[in-house]
Amino acid sequence: MAIQGWFSRAAASAALLGVCAVSTACGSPTAPSQWMLINHWMIDAVTTKQAPLALQCLLIDVNPTSQSVVSSAQLQAPGLHTRSFSQQELQLANDTLEFQLHFNAVATRSIRGAEPTLTIATPNWTHTFSFGEMDVTLVPKRVGWLLPLRSFAGESGAFATSHVFAMAVKNPLPHAVTFDGFAVGGGVDVERTAYVINPKEIPLTIPKQAKDVRAPIAIAPGQTVALYCAFRQPSAYRNVYFQPALQLSYEGQPGYELTNPALYTETKFKGDPTAIYPTVNG
Repeated sequence: MAIQGWFSRAAASAALLGVCAVSTACGSPTAPSQWMLINHWMIDAVTTKQAPLALQCLLIDVNPTSQSVVSSAQLQAPGLHTRSFSQQELQLANDTLEFQLHFNAVATRSIRGAEPTLTIATPNWTHTFSFGEMDVTLVPKRVGWLLPLRSFAGESGAFATSHVFAMAVKNPLPHAVTFDGFAVGGGVDVERTAYVINPKEIPLTIPKQAKDVRAPIAIAPGQTVALYCAFRQPSAYRNVYFQPALQLSYEGQPGYELTNPALYTETKFKGDPTAIYPTVNG
């Protein structure tokens, strides 16, 4: 169940159901406005100083008023520079607004175990939240040797700590490109790396015919390969921004090919999501 933009109307609706479940006045014109932030993010990325990190966050307001406006939002962490902030507002229902907060950021150095904060201001309140944890590795040389054919934006659903990142690449060069494995930021544990040569389809789970990567793989000219990385995040973090890099070599030269980020998000709740995610009234 791959998704192209991580937090969707379905995600906000699932969260709204949880909020309503603990508020007998949900939907009532006199019910107080309540904001909920979907945080607990594990950010694990491999990038360069020039390549942006497209970090995002969702804010939901139940029973909005005329003051339900996000005036500003600042995402801060040591070694992180936010170039720009933008937002998208969606009216999910008469009693629910969804604010998708987008941050275009770059890492000025490699980051280990940083705990970014997110400060949000509305006309009625300003609050600083924990965003989660950030582990970013900067690589010296970015290359574009392989042609990405398909890359998954991630998954949404019930909370899980194990995930699979999948992508398909093709070698357009006249000589073989060697795949040495996935490079990660350092916050997640890689459990398995696997591949399928010339796959007929690319499922989100690792197929039975996939072979484990135990040694460097030579991708021949014109050959297509599906690459899989099974990883586990710390259980304290419920949502994951995962952006690995392909560690490659070509004609004796090493390099790193960056990937698009995949986001694995919790959108189905067994209980009340406000017991997990922070809320602000007003």
